[in-house]
Amino acid sequence: MDKYKIDSHKLIYHLPRVCDWLKGKNIYPIYMEISPVGSCNHRCVFCAYDFIGYPNRKLDCKKFLAFIDEAKDVGVKSILFAGEGEPLLHPDIEEFIISSKNSGIDVGLFTNGQLLREDLAKSILPFLTFVRFSFNGGTKENYADIHKVKPEIFERVVANIKKASEIKERGSLDVDIGVQYVLLPENVDYLIKAVKILKDTRIDYFAIKPFVQQSHLQSYRAGEQLDSNNIEDILNEAESFSSENFMVIARRESFEDYGKRTYKHCYGTSFVSVLNSAGDIATCLPYWDKEDFVFGNIYKHAFKDIWIGEKREKIKHYLEEDINTQKCPPNCRPNSINKFLWEIKNPCVKHITFV
Repeated sequence: MDKYKIDSHKLIYHLPRVCDWLKGKNIYPIYMEISPVGSCNHRCVFCAYDFIGYPNRKLDCKKFLAFIDEAKDVGVKSILFAGEGEPLLHPDIEEFIISSKNSGIDVGLFTNGQLLREDLAKSILPFLTFVRFSFNGGTKENYADIHKVKPEIFERVVANIKKASEIKERGSLDVDIGVQYVLLPENVDYLIKAVKILKDTRIDYFAIKPFVQQSHLQSYRAGEQLDSNNIEDILNEAESFSSENFMVIARRESFEDYGKRTYKHCYGTSFVSVLNSAGDIATCLPYWDKEDFVFGNIYKHAFKDIWIGEKREKIKHYLEEDINTQKCPPNCRPNSINKFLWEIKNPCVKHITFV
C-alpha cells in the first residue's frame, strides 16, 4: 500500500470543500505550489522550465509573508516550495518555511539537496511535513550527466540526504524524507544502484516516475522510448528493496496512464493553484507563464481579491466548460483530482442509488 498516495489524490478527506464546489460556491485552494526563485544551481536535462531561462528573480520576503497570512485566513491548508528553480537558493527560505508552518499551514519542500547544509536542515526539518529530493542518477558520472553538475556534487548530495535522516532520527521528527527519480533512457540502467545508495541513507521512500513533457517549448526529448516490459522488470527489482522502514514507490499509474484522460475539462484548479517567482498566481505549472491562465499578481492585488476577481472567474469558466484537456500536457498535477471530480459531476455508472 502506498500510504503517501503520490500517484493519487486526497480530496476524499476534504469533502466539505468538495460539496461547496459542487454547490457552485467560491472555494479557495487547499494546496498551493510556491516557486520562491526562478534560478537554479542545476541544469537537469529533463527540466520542465528550462525554456523560461532560469530568471534571476525571487519572491519578496515581506510580500510573501503577507501572502501567507492571507492564504491561512481563506483556508489554504498546505504549500509546497518547489517550482521553476531551486527553493534553497532563496535567502529567506528558512523564514518562509518556519513562518508558513507557524501560521498553521503544512509545508513540503522539493529540492536537489545540494544546498541543504546541516545547520539549515536542523532549522527547517522540524517545520516540514516532508522533503523530497530530486535525485536522478546511480553513479557520480551518471548523476553529473543528468543534473549537469560536477561529479563530486553526487557525493555531497548523498551526504546531505544522510545527514537529514540522522537529524530526523535524533530529534524524533515527524517529517518524511524521500527521493524522486525520473526514469529516462539515460538513467534507467542506473536505477538499482541509486536505490541501493539511497536506502543506506535511511530515507523513508524512493519514488520512481516517468518523464513528463510539460511544454512543447521544453528542450528535452527522449532519444528513445523505454520498453514497457523492461520497465516493469526493473520496477519490480527496485521494489524488492522495500522493507519495513523503506518504501520503493513505483508510480505505475503514471507510467501506464501516461497521456490518458477520462475527463474533458479541468475542475482541479479550484482546489490547487500555483504562485511563481514573479508573484503570479496561476492555474497550474504548465500554463503559469501564459497570461491567459494567470489570475493575478500578489504585488498588485491581495490574494482574496485575485481569487474572487473577474479574471479568475473567466478563466475558471473556460477551464470547467470549454478547455480541451486532451491538448494539455500529460500527467499534470490536477490529473487525479480531475478524474475524481469528473466522475462526481458526470457519473457514468448505472444504478447509483444502489450504493
